[in-house]
Amino acid sequence: MPPCLIVLTDFSPAAERARAYAAALAAPLNAALHLVHIYRAPATTMSIALAMQETQASYLRETRQTLDQLAARLSVPATAELIESDWAEALTQMLDRYRPLLVVAGLTATDGQLDEWFSNRTLPLVRQTGYPLLLVPAGLPDAALHPPRRLALAVEDRAFTLTPNATVVAPLLDGLATEIVTVVVVVTSEERSGGQAGLSAARACGLAASMPHSPLHKVGGEQPAPGILHAVDALAADVVALLDRGHDWIDTLFVDSVTDQILRQTQTPVLLLAAHNARAAE
Repeated sequence: MPPCLIVLTDFSPAAERARAYAAALAAPLNAALHLVHIYRAPATTMSIALAMQETQASYLRETRQTLDQLAARLSVPATAELIESDWAEALTQMLDRYRPLLVVAGLTATDGQLDEWFSNRTLPLVRQTGYPLLLVPAGLPDAALHPPRRLALAVEDRAFTLTPNATVVAPLLDGLATEIVTVVVVVTSEERSGGQAGLSAARACGLAASMPHSPLHKVGGEQPAPGILHAVDALAADVVALLDRGHDWIDTLFVDSVTDQILRQTQTPVLLLAAHNARAAE
């Protein structure tokens, strides 16, 4: 099976940007795209479901036709699929079937958690499956529709390991020859030696073949989310990678807070990577 990227898609502006960006990634890799639209019929009474049966069948036919048209318009080989299931089951089904290098989805600007839940339903995917998820902002300009030249990997100054599923993106980054800079967030800027624990973990994480030589860009003296965004600008990075370590309530609180802030402000694609805490080397 040739390399594949899955694009979670609907008919929103954010999904349009995600499809265009995924096509730009796939072209130099000779990879195919598979557009996936997940649909679950709303819960109703039996009598209402029977009355709406023909309407729903018509909607599904039209949706499949539209998805096929979207796939045909892309500049790279692409297929499309409508999955009638809940999100968890559909995600498991498509990842097991295609084993993609990456899952791509659109990112809609939001004002809060409720708005975010309705607009960006793909966000829990990383925590549920361990797979890397690339979020493409709806406002990404046409000039940015190209493979990433420089990726900023943002980490805390402590040990971590990526989950096995997270490293499936390595062939993609290697094939695109993307330069990776490790951005280590050090809360106490007075620590001159800060950053080494995070840098060492990043260099050993297996994200790409070039990781053992990843340079350090240290952020200190400001809050993590603004610091990371400033680093992305300073490094002229065209993708920022964030770790999702939400396996206990403290990590969930910290990681979600920083990630949510970045997702609400960024105009740069965000790569979410599942990771585990690890003991620092003795």
